[in-house]
Amino acid sequence: MSAFSQSGKFVYEAETQKKDLNILVSRDSTSVSQKKHLSIIYNEQPEVFYALDFNKDESIFKKQESMNTQKRRLNFAERRMGKGTYYANIDLKKIVNKKIYSGKEFLIELPNFKWKLSQESKEIGNYICYKASTTRYLEGRNGKIERKVTAWYAPDIPYNFGPKDYNGLPGLILELQDDILLIRAFKISIQPKKKKVIKKPNQGEKVT
Repeated sequence: MSAFSQSGKFVYEAETQKKDLNILVSRDSTSVSQKKHLSIIYNEQPEVFYALDFNKDESIFKKQESMNTQKRRLNFAERRMGKGTYYANIDLKKIVNKKIYSGKEFLIELPNFKWKLSQESKEIGNYICYKASTTRYLEGRNGKIERKVTAWYAPDIPYNFGPKDYNGLPGLILELQDDILLIRAFKISIQPKKKKVIKKPNQGEKVT
């Protein structure tokens, strides 16, 4: 890995663990036919991929368009990933999520995560990755929800980016576990001599 690499592209695959289905089918209100239908949907989940384009200062993360022409089904991983485009600027320490809600565009400023680094390591592909953890807080119907997040980053890929709004680690994130959602690197492309231009989203109402 060259220290002079200018830009690159990562493709991540997102999937949910079986626990997501178990929660749904364990509800007393779910009928036998509904449980069977949900099991079929889960077992026939289409693959869902997301692309992270980056240079040394900025990144943009968004869902890749699928070539699958089958009738659209409920996708557990896509639902957990959420919608919109994520832009990150390391120098400005800024993360912006652009999404459309009720036909209107919004630019949502997101806080940076505070990571706890660990010396625990594992090999992912050809890279030695180290563990980092943080906590995500979400507002749910029953109040604040706390979710534990674990990331594995590769110091040999010296970029501070990752999937969604997960950034700021001393190496690019190759794998991330957000509760039952698993996001992992599927394809890596590094362009040593080319600086990729990242377009910051600028259309939409700015909100926190």
